[in-house]
Amino acid sequence: MDDDFLPKPNDEREHRSPEEESDSNDLVAIIAIVVGVLFLILSVPSVPKAFRIANAVGTAGTYVVGDVPECSVRCYTRTGSFTSDDGKVALTGVHVRSGMPRGLKKGDTIRAFDIGTPGEVFTDQGQNGYPYALPFIFGAVGLAGAGLGIQHLWATRSSRRQSE
Repeated sequence: MDDDFLPKPNDEREHRSPEEESDSNDLVAIIAIVVGVLFLILSVPSVPKAFRIANAVGTAGTYVVGDVPECSVRCYTRTGSFTSDDGKVALTGVHVRSGMPRGLKKGDTIRAFDIGTPGEVFTDQGQNGYPYALPFIFGAVGLAGAGLGIQHLWATRSSRRQSE
């Protein structure tokens, strides 16, 4: 009984030449390079901000919780005020972007720092996440994809030259 859905054992479509296999691998390498470059393009503009957040570089001060913090995976608040330790920076209507410790109530204070981005301050007391980790993850994936793709194309190019 012939089954049209399964390939026949001696079907020519099943066997690909080494050139066709190499072209397919080259296409995968090119896609890896393009995706890697896109990830790098997405991550590079955020790296300075992520670096400042990761190292708590900014103006240190106190954040006063302005509304009841919402907690699911991370705790955050939408409004509050920030005052630097020297009193030179006073911000209202800002939120803690990097997460807060659980159990805070309206009016509680926590240590925070301002890196100069409008409407947000950061703390190292809560759970870190975006925007701290995402640029580094995207950057690592981008470098790996682009690097491996370039390495593959370089290796196949060298082997093609040697075979000629």
